[in-house]
Amino acid sequence: MDDRKIPETLEEAYRLRDEAEDLETRDFYQEQVYRLRREEYRARGIRTEISSRRRERQSAIEFSREMFFLEVSEIARGHEDIESQAVQQEARRYAARLDTHAFLKQLASPSSRAVDLYRRNYLELLRMGKEPSDAYYLSRVIGLVNDEEFWQAIDAIRQTGYPKGRLPYAVERAAIQIRDLPGGMILILLTFFASLFAFVWATGAWGEASPGTIFFVSLGLIAAGALMLISAVFIVTFIRSINK
Repeated sequence: MDDRKIPETLEEAYRLRDEAEDLETRDFYQEQVYRLRREEYRARGIRTEISSRRRERQSAIEFSREMFFLEVSEIARGHEDIESQAVQQEARRYAARLDTHAFLKQLASPSSRAVDLYRRNYLELLRMGKEPSDAYYLSRVIGLVNDEEFWQAIDAIRQTGYPKGRLPYAVERAAIQIRDLPGGMILILLTFFASLFAFVWATGAWGEASPGTIFFVSLGLIAAGALMLISAVFIVTFIRSINK
């Protein structure tokens, strides 16, 4: 650590961090980014340390959130895109959605480090050049994993575009999109029970159906079974993603 250069400006700290060849060096320069950003805030009269323990905690949360958004903006600004401003706004919008989800997860399980892990996921995926929406959903699918599992997922994304496979990712992404809707989980449960009821009804009506209606009863059985299967897959995905 003694041979590492101590940056004097925030821009230099960002450059050295992004040029780091290993995770330990990157973490070292990330701390320098935080240090210089705190000094900048103090110079502008923004308080980052408050005596009250409660307000100090709140200030730290707000400060870390703002630092996260600043990093997101810095990375998005580096994308070669004609509408770079629109990319930055989209990146911040998805960052806010992810941070809200992460805070709720951490409130439910304070020892999970959900906020730090989700931010790590999102920032690294943005650095890879992923679009903000892709980075958001990939971050949710990767979930709360340790560093070794995370870098394995990143390597898989570099090679194939997906953490494990295309189909599992498509199912999990669709499940997340539905769950993010108001009442999304309730909708899936209603679909499951409605299709189950329709399947049972169609099975009972099979023996009483006339030859002319058997075809339509068969279609009803197939449709109800397919809906029931799809709903079951989403329900299982929801349950598996509780810790993500």
